[in-house]
Amino acid sequence: MDFAQDAARRGPNEAALLDFRNGEGREVDTVMKDNSIWRAVREGRAALGTGLKEFASRGVPWIIEASGFDYCMIDHEHGAFDLETIADLAGWFQATSVSAMVRIHKSFTCLIPAILDQGIMGIQVSEVDNAAKARAIALEAKYPPIGNRGISGQGMHTGYRGYGARHASDYAPWANANIITCVSIESLEGLENVEAIAAVQGIDMIAYGHSDLSARLGVHLQLEHPTFKAAVRRIAEACAAHGKLARGSAETEAQIEEYWRLGCKVLNLPGNDVSTYLDGLKARAGRAHARLKSIGVPTP
Repeated sequence: MDFAQDAARRGPNEAALLDFRNGEGREVDTVMKDNSIWRAVREGRAALGTGLKEFASRGVPWIIEASGFDYCMIDHEHGAFDLETIADLAGWFQATSVSAMVRIHKSFTCLIPAILDQGIMGIQVSEVDNAAKARAIALEAKYPPIGNRGISGQGMHTGYRGYGARHASDYAPWANANIITCVSIESLEGLENVEAIAAVQGIDMIAYGHSDLSARLGVHLQLEHPTFKAAVRRIAEACAAHGKLARGSAETEAQIEEYWRLGCKVLNLPGNDVSTYLDGLKARAGRAHARLKSIGVPTP
């Protein structure tokens, strides 16, 4: 279902969000950039993402931008980034066209408001099993009338602009529309409830953990297995039925095409900073060792 066509069946507040995402809402007095994921969707192309688990220097966002990615997922769940490091990365990403999201475990949903107040453009919560948990996440991530996110004054999230009494009318609608709230399906219970989860107001995108979900399905990392493919298809169809974004984890070039055709407008590409750096170094060292070995030089 097309997002614009879906507006008719939504409530007034959700229809207003569509206006903001389509560039038709009230102009917001902010220096913050539009979410690059929504921008890619508006332009009819796939939003490509990568991940950070290890490195957090100021040049990383620029490197990711130069590489052609639309968004980056900062891994709080499996990485070692604290809130101050996330805040630094948020500021550095704001200097690029790449939007930063943060992935957290479901046991850390209390951190959602603080993370978003640093200027992070989206939150992904893992292991969401039912609509009640999804609704609780939306309450933390969205301002009224959708959620209960507390009002923080000027900061990185507002581009250090102060809205005062105009926060509810000028900033909150923009933030609710622009900042992505994503849940991740990683269990059999979550898969069984994905249609109800997709129907929750305030959930913008649904992802899945390809390793955990395939393991729960009994086909761990067999991503071409019919059982796993059926699960991905079910998630994508649930998103399409409720006008939500589907995020596919494309591990091969063939899956990039396959998941796009399924309706995954957001594609997380293989690996993260660790695997990318490691693969690059191994390839360079391997070429050097091979050349040296060819002329009789001992190699490891």
